[in-house]
Amino acid sequence: MKNRFYYGLLVLLSVLSTFQPVWGKEDQVEKLFEKVLQNKNLEENRTTLQKIIEMAPDSAYGHFSKGWFWTQEENYQRAVSEYQTALQIHPRFGEARNNLASAYFNLGNWAESIREYEEVLRQHPEWSETHLSLGCAYYKARDIPAAIRAWNNTIQLNRDLFIAHYYLGLVYEKMGRKSEARVHYQTFLQMQQDGEEFQKHIEHAMEREQKIWVEEGREKI
Repeated sequence: MKNRFYYGLLVLLSVLSTFQPVWGKEDQVEKLFEKVLQNKNLEENRTTLQKIIEMAPDSAYGHFSKGWFWTQEENYQRAVSEYQTALQIHPRFGEARNNLASAYFNLGNWAESIREYEEVLRQHPEWSETHLSLGCAYYKARDIPAAIRAWNNTIQLNRDLFIAHYYLGLVYEKMGRKSEARVHYQTFLQMQQDGEEFQKHIEHAMEREQKIWVEEGREKI
């Protein structure tokens, strides 16, 4: 499961407004991060992050940016090193810790990923995308009850993260709780809007929801 598929799995578009980089050109660096914060164009943000590295390579922002580039190359071990350095400079740099958790996830280090996501949520319990990612890490670690809790928290905080309903449908179906699974599949299908991004999930949810409906009908006969 590619973590970058999810919202927030590679956090590029948000940075802590209270964070002050330890470097002489901090004002310029902060403005560049503000530019990234306001911009959804990946290529433009790539250029901006490269400028940050050139201006402040040894700042927390600089190491965060280097970690992001290593992530794009799927060199997650190098990304881990950069995010860890960013956190040594600024221990409460939530976005760096979130990306560190994501890198651990991609390395298959579920325990480390869970630990870092949990720490992010201790500081920022309102980060719904992190709850979503934490659920995926718990699922990979085979802690299904914890995954369910995390995905339910996701939905409570942000109903637009409707992919959580798809995941809940999957786990409830595997647990034999078919009625609950069907409800979550239906909710996912009703709420999804981007057919292209979620096409495979849409097709699978439709297939599973219909199959459960038929199975339940047979059981009533």
